[in-house]
Amino acid sequence: MSELELAVLNSIAREYPFIKEHIPYLTIKNREKTGVGMYVNFAYSRDIKIRDSNYTNVSLSTNENIEMEKLEYGLGFELDITDGKVNFIEFITYGENWDGIVNDFKITKDD
Repeated sequence: MSELELAVLNSIAREYPFIKEHIPYLTIKNREKTGVGMYVNFAYSRDIKIRDSNYTNVSLSTNENIEMEKLEYGLGFELDITDGKVNFIEFITYGENWDGIVNDFKITKDD
């Protein structure tokens, strides 16, 4: 898992603490670049599920943005949970092309 992917999961886990127990068991299934974003799809190394029925099929985000030198407006992100499992992170630009390459980044609060 990349530094960015782990930082995003930890950021979401601050608001939704139950995500923290899933992080050690997540592995990268694949990454799909879209030109204006990227999907990071996960698999599990152990069979666990989110028990809270309010979070078995939902998309989670925080009020944060990812700043990167290559992108004028940065990246937004969202975590998809399907059937009680962390399914994917979606990274999106705000209309800019992006090659999916991450160098330095900073996660900041949106105003």
